[in-house]
Amino acid sequence: MTLKFKTTAEIKTPKPLADQIIGQEEAVEVMKNAAKQRRNVLLIGDPGIGKSLTAQALAELLSKEKLTDIIALPNPADDNNPLIHELPWGEGKKLVEKARLQSASSMKNQNFIFFILVILTVLTPWWIRKQYGDIMAAASLIGSMIFLAAFVLFMNLSKRMKTSARTPKLLVDNSDKKKSPFVDATGAHAGALLGDVLHDPLQCHSSVVNFYEIITAEGNGLIQLKEKQMSTKVEDLLKKHEKEIVKQKDYKATFLNREELITFGTKDNNIDIVEVLSVNKHKNKHKNLIKFITESGKQLVVTPEHKIAIKRFGKIIYKEASKLTRLDKVITFT
Repeated sequence: MTLKFKTTAEIKTPKPLADQIIGQEEAVEVMKNAAKQRRNVLLIGDPGIGKSLTAQALAELLSKEKLTDIIALPNPADDNNPLIHELPWGEGKKLVEKARLQSASSMKNQNFIFFILVILTVLTPWWIRKQYGDIMAAASLIGSMIFLAAFVLFMNLSKRMKTSARTPKLLVDNSDKKKSPFVDATGAHAGALLGDVLHDPLQCHSSVVNFYEIITAEGNGLIQLKEKQMSTKVEDLLKKHEKEIVKQKDYKATFLNREELITFGTKDNNIDIVEVLSVNKHKNKHKNLIKFITESGKQLVVTPEHKIAIKRFGKIIYKEASKLTRLDKVITFT
C-alpha cells in the first residue's frame, strides 16, 4: 500500500493502539484473542520492537466492565493481616465513602452528648450549692471536671480506634478508569531489580589497605587473626572463583562460599564477627583518594564516598570519608 502525502501531518493516525502497531501483525492478532479470552500474554524480544505498545493496546482492548476494585477490611482476629475483598468496578469507592459518612455521623452524636455534659457540669454545682452548701458544690465541681476530662479522653481514643479500625482502605480504585490500567514495570536489567555483586561505590578500599581475616582452627574451635593485604586476598578469591566471576567493563565480582572469608564488622550496633558474602575489583576513577592516619598510627586509604564506622553518643554510625572531621572517633581494631 502506497501513501501519497507532502508532510507526515497529512497521515491520519488510527485511534485504537492496536491499529498503530506496525510490523507485528501476528502479535497483534494473538493479543486480540487474549483480550477476548482474558488470558495472560508473555512478551519477549529485543528493546524497541513494540512490546510496551502491544501491552498498552491489550489493556485498551480489555473490557472496562470486568474491572474490579480491591479493598482492605480490618481483621478482628489479627490486626496485622487485613481481610482483602474484590468488588465490582466503582463499588470500592462507594463503600469507603459510606463508611466515612457513618463514622462522621457517630462523631456528631458524640459531640452532642459532650455538649449536654458540659452544660450539666456547669449547672450541677450551682444547684448543689443551694441545696448543700459551698463545700459540696466545690466537691461536685471538681468531680464533674474530672469526669468531663475522662470523657473527652475516652472520646478521642474511641474516635481514633473507629477511624482506623472500621473504615476500609481502598487499595485499587478503578472507578475513574475509562479502560483497563497499564503499568510499565520494566527493569533495565536483572541487577536493577534484584541487585548484583558488582561494584558498590560506597565501599571502596585502596589496594594498599590491610585487614584482619579470622581463621577458625579445626578441632578446638579457637580463632586466629591474620593481617592480610586486601588486594592480594581479593585477587586470590577471584582466581579461585574464576568460572563464577561476573564481569562488566572494568568490574570483576563474585559471590563467596559459606564462611570462606570472615572478618570484623558491625552487628546490632556492636563490633562482631561477620561473614563476607562477595568481593569485587574495579578500576579507580577518582582523581584523589583520602588517607586517614589515626592517633595510634593506623592508616586507611579510601574513596571520598566510602563510609567509615565512627562512634557517636555510644552508637556506631557510618559517615562518608569526605565528611569526617578531626573530632570524629573512628573505630579501629587493637
